Amino acid sequence: MNYNKLLLNYINKCPYDEPIFIEEIKEYFKKNIKDNVDKILKIINVYINRLVDKNILVPILKGVYYKPIKGTFGYKKLDINKVITKKYIKDDHIKGYYAGAYIFNKLGLTTQIPKEILIVTNECPNKNDYCNKKLGVIIRKPKIEINEDNYKYLQLFDILINKDNIKIEVDNEKEIIYKFIKENKLEMEKIFEYAKKADNIKPILKLYEMGDDKSE
Repeated sequence: MNYNKLLLNYINKCPYDEPIFIEEIKEYFKKNIKDNVDKILKIINVYINRLVDKNILVPILKGVYYKPIKGTFGYKKLDINKVITKKYIKDDHIKGYYAGAYIFNKLGLTTQIPKEILIVTNECPNKNDYCNKKLGVIIRKPKIEINEDNYKYLQLFDILINKDNIKIEVDNEKEIIYKFIKENKLEMEKIFEYAKKADNIKPILKLYEMGDDKSE
C-alpha cells in the first residue's frame, strides 16, 4: 500500500489554519489499512517530515501540525487557542469548559488574568491536575463526564464554588451570575439534578446564600 498517498489524501481534506493531531492521522490509518499502525508510524513520520520540509505542514507542538495560509509577510502562525479548544474543549463534541480565574475574568467578575488557564476536561487522564506548560493550561478531571447538555451547568457550579476563592472586583456579582444562568437557559431542576450526579451540594448552597435578588 502507498502510505504516502494515503497520508496526502487525509491532509488534503484537512482545512487550512486548523490544528492536525498525530492521533487523528493514526486513527485514519487504522480505519484504512490492515497493517499494524504502530509499526508503520516511523514511516508515517518520515512522510510527515517531508511535508514539513515542503511547507505543506507546519509543526506547532510535538504531534501537532497545521496547513499554513501564506500572507504578505510569510506563513501565518496558527492561533494556539485553536489547539487548546480542539484538544480540551470541543472537537466534534463538547468535552471541556474553562474554569477558575479565566472564566471569572471573561464574565467581568475580576480583572485577574491567570498565568495558566484552568480547563475542566474529559481529556484529563487522572484525578490530579495536569499542567501543560507549552499550551499554558492546567487541566482538571470533571466529577462527571462532560457533554453537550451538562457543561454549562458544571461551569456554573465551578463559578459558584470558586467565587469565595477568587477576588470579586464588582458589586453586581449576583446580577452577573444570574445573567449567566439566564443567557444559557439553565433550569433549576437540572441544576439540582447535576449537583446530585456530581455528589456536590455546595453549588445549591451558594445559590441559596445569594438569595432571590435576581436581575431580570
